[in-house]
Amino acid sequence: MAINDTKIGGVSPSEVPESFKLSRLSLTFGIMSLVLLPVFSAPGLILGLLAAAKEKAAKKFYIPGIVTSAVSLGLVVICLILFRIVLAVFGLKITDLTDIQYCMEVIADFIVEHS
Repeated sequence: MAINDTKIGGVSPSEVPESFKLSRLSLTFGIMSLVLLPVFSAPGLILGLLAAAKEKAAKKFYIPGIVTSAVSLGLVVICLILFRIVLAVFGLKITDLTDIQYCMEVIADFIVEHS
């Protein structure tokens, strides 16, 4: 078995028909979205949903693409919520982040008050 015949979900890449382009792109973008979160997650999810409608036989490729893209989007949302909570704890607004000196003073005051 050659390196290119490594099976993914019981199917080797050489066995995947050329017509499953959307499914392969969905899987590729889904995997890439786990590394580069917001950049590839939305396209991976959209391509996966399109592949689900058009390429029913390629489930082994578009389902993992949809799942990984959705997990990636979920991580982005969780990170944004946590970022907002941290800002609220320190009493900062997003517009305050442009003044680094002010942010440092607020954080230093917070540490002094809670130590």
